[in-house]
Amino acid sequence: TKPGFICCSFSVFVLKGIKDTIITDCRKSEVWKILILDPFTTKLLSSCCKMSDLMAEKITIVEDLFKKREPVLEMKAIYFMTPTPKCVEAFLGDFEKKPKYKAAYVYFTDYCPDDLFNKMKSRCGKFIRVFKEINISFLPQEAQVFTCNNPEAFRSIYSPHSQDKMSTLETLADQIVTLCATLDEYPGVRYKKESNMENAKTLAELVDDKLAKHYELDDSAKKKGKTQAQLLIVERGFDPVSPILHELSYQKSPRW
Repeated sequence: TKPGFICCSFSVFVLKGIKDTIITDCRKSEVWKILILDPFTTKLLSSCCKMSDLMAEKITIVEDLFKKREPVLEMKAIYFMTPTPKCVEAFLGDFEKKPKYKAAYVYFTDYCPDDLFNKMKSRCGKFIRVFKEINISFLPQEAQVFTCNNPEAFRSIYSPHSQDKMSTLETLADQIVTLCATLDEYPGVRYKKESNMENAKTLAELVDDKLAKHYELDDSAKKKGKTQAQLLIVERGFDPVSPILHELSYQKSPRW
């Protein structure tokens, strides 16, 4: 496995992605702005920067997308949110009847479905100055650890009564692809082929397919080839003892 893929600091890459998009756009304007976040992006931003860092970039207020907010018509608002119907409806509510802000800079953590994009464009397109997808839909927890922030995934995948197993696996695959994109890696995807590990096989195939689509063309219009990194996908059947231990932690040494 390529050492850089394992030993990098996830928060550094996340912060770089945010700086290269949201912060760079902020610097082009002298106007102080409001930053509006959903619960996921609040955690994401908190994991890699402080309020003082944002204020240095002319972001004066941070607000919750789903809470009642007073209009500030003289200021522009930055919306950093997940591409879900709930978030889009909350955004539309800020502009459709009585606009709360002068303009909107919209950034999504992942690919925005066409139906949501078209809804935003048709209902309040005149207020949107920037619309970008920055491909960061995972949470860095420390230098070598990240999470998809989906505590319900285990139930969705393994419960015999689950009705959203495939949609959960699709979402996890999308999040893993954004991780690879953030690291600029196109890894080989591997899993242990056993009859009782079909979920690992399904997830691995989804990730591999989505990676191929993501890297089909890069900015230079050339197809990106596989990098040296290897992405290993395993499931609980691979290590059934860990859940019943009182405490267990392990992490690969950078020297490996």
